[in-house]
Amino acid sequence: MSNPNPYRYTLRLAIDKNIYDADKKQKLIDFVKKAHISDVAFFLNQEELSDTHITLDKAKELIKNVDEISQPIKELGITVSLNPWTTLNHSDRGIPLKKELDIKPMVNYQGVKSLSMACPGYAGFGEYISKIYAIWASIKPHELWLEDDFRHYKNAPFALGCFCEDHMKRYNDALGTNLSRQEFVDLMFKGGENKYRNAYLKVAREEILQVAHLIEQRVHEVSPETTLGLMSSWPEVHALEGRDWQKLLDELSGPDTPAVSRPHLPAYNEVSPQQYARDFEKYTVATRTEIGPRHKIYPEMESFLYSPYAKSNKFTQFQLDTTSLVHANGVLLNMFSMMGDGINQTYHYDSLLNSDKEFLDFLNEFGIDLENRCGIVIPMNQDVVKAKVDTTDTLEGLMASQTQWLELLSTMGFAMKPINFIDQEIKNKTVAVTGNFLNTLANEQIEQLFKRNFILLDGDAVEVLNECHLLKLINARSIEILKNRSGQQSFEQFDNETISGINNPRLTMLTHTGDYVKIDYAMPVTVHSSAYNRFEKKLGSVTVSDDKFYCLPMMDSAKYGWQAQYTDIREGDLKQFFEEQLSVPHLVDMYNCKLVIDSAQTTMIISNWSIDDVSGINFFLKDRNVKKVSLTYRDIDNQMKNKVLDVQLDSKGIYHIDFNLRELMVVHIKFLD
Repeated sequence: MSNPNPYRYTLRLAIDKNIYDADKKQKLIDFVKKAHISDVAFFLNQEELSDTHITLDKAKELIKNVDEISQPIKELGITVSLNPWTTLNHSDRGIPLKKELDIKPMVNYQGVKSLSMACPGYAGFGEYISKIYAIWASIKPHELWLEDDFRHYKNAPFALGCFCEDHMKRYNDALGTNLSRQEFVDLMFKGGENKYRNAYLKVAREEILQVAHLIEQRVHEVSPETTLGLMSSWPEVHALEGRDWQKLLDELSGPDTPAVSRPHLPAYNEVSPQQYARDFEKYTVATRTEIGPRHKIYPEMESFLYSPYAKSNKFTQFQLDTTSLVHANGVLLNMFSMMGDGINQTYHYDSLLNSDKEFLDFLNEFGIDLENRCGIVIPMNQDVVKAKVDTTDTLEGLMASQTQWLELLSTMGFAMKPINFIDQEIKNKTVAVTGNFLNTLANEQIEQLFKRNFILLDGDAVEVLNECHLLKLINARSIEILKNRSGQQSFEQFDNETISGINNPRLTMLTHTGDYVKIDYAMPVTVHSSAYNRFEKKLGSVTVSDDKFYCLPMMDSAKYGWQAQYTDIREGDLKQFFEEQLSVPHLVDMYNCKLVIDSAQTTMIISNWSIDDVSGINFFLKDRNVKKVSLTYRDIDNQMKNKVLDVQLDSKGIYHIDFNLRELMVVHIKFLD
């Protein structure tokens, strides 16, 4: 019986009619057959062959070529989609805007005028791009994509737009002012929420939605059955222009064609799986969280510069398998040259995709949606930049991470449940909050959150409580922020504790970390660790807890984030506390392994984000009696296998499954009790 929920492979492919010959045609046909490709998305006006914003006549020429070349693909029952590489344009490459086009250039916050990136607020651009998309729609593509250049934030060094004369007039009219660009930008970057920043965010959001609406109208007038799709990258960057994720996808949706999303898989080149574990949460999981459940997602797997020198096949396969952690509907594959070389058979990607297809189909059919996860709640607010306190008066100071806890705890094997916060009530949960998220809430919301839940909070969140006069929520009187590398704090020590076999273990407070928030508590708390200087003099408590909160008062570092926290000492303290006080599922003694578990606690997906094998699956699960499980996985020969195994429960309440979790392995586990 065929799988009712197949995992879709879409091949993104660049062609050039001038060199597209019979050999390239046959290699493409052979590849899509063997690799189980369901959809081919042909690039248009891409990368090295891009002539920036093209004329309508040139668009008609390109679409005619694609239509001709795609016919043999359609005859195989494979759908044909289109991936125009340019909307606003990614960056300047020495090619100016064509004089015959009614497009004005974008101007960045420093006053630099772009050569080729379009101002999205200019009416001529909306007319132009919607007409271009109508031309693309003329061949009735299955999906028609908008690239990640459909935003105000551009590739370095240009960064944020648009601050052209027309935009400055709009900002000034909204504010009743007559500010220069520099004056406006200085005020926009300064401090916390202010009317200048709000004016920029409001205009940026509205004009992107307006252009999206124009594109949708013209596309579906020509081809009602075509689905529009949007590629996106880093939520922190998209937040700088006030992106409304769900509204934008809704604007791109037709009556019967809900738009689809293409989140970034954050490794254009191979990185260490440990680093990818963190970046996956920061980019892919955070994007899926903001999008919500209404729109299908097809993450983008790209291997730039397109050969095994960029990425090994084993790592590529791991990227595909771990899209199951966001329950992806499929993947877009950018595996070959974007200059028209076609399929390179020496890479053996067809064999890779063929061998993984059955397992990916299984994971898609029996996967776990983000909304159906259980675990530590991580709330995120898409409007985080509105309230971000910029202490540097720079664009970089507006970047607002909300994923520190998500990255750390998921990598340590805790079950996580990220949510898109839209003022819903959170009650009787374990919630981990960053300062940037907490700063988006009103005082009443903060009080309700703390009173109704168990809270994990960081140093930035403590600073927000102090500014809101809400230190009482953690039974504190006052705080003092000790700057990193100030000659004061040097290390954190867990006095009279043994973690990982180390007595009185220590963590650095000096390198790869942020500032330390020293807290004066009004009432007794359980002190887990204390801060010491280089002379081993105690400065104050660091990690503490009581029956309502667990506080890790370290602030985010703009350069290093929370790198210093990625140690088994921090993990050991957290898990000991969780096992004694809380009931959140987590893995035990499984370095760099992640756990996803459903809300009914009947299914788990466990993944190994390292190149070391892990001997045995060990997990903490409270108030649940598990005796037997069904495991589905890929074996060493890339064949999908299933085993039914017994589960042992030890005296400490830890479950054990005798199963070797190989490097870069994903296993689906179904409880049979």
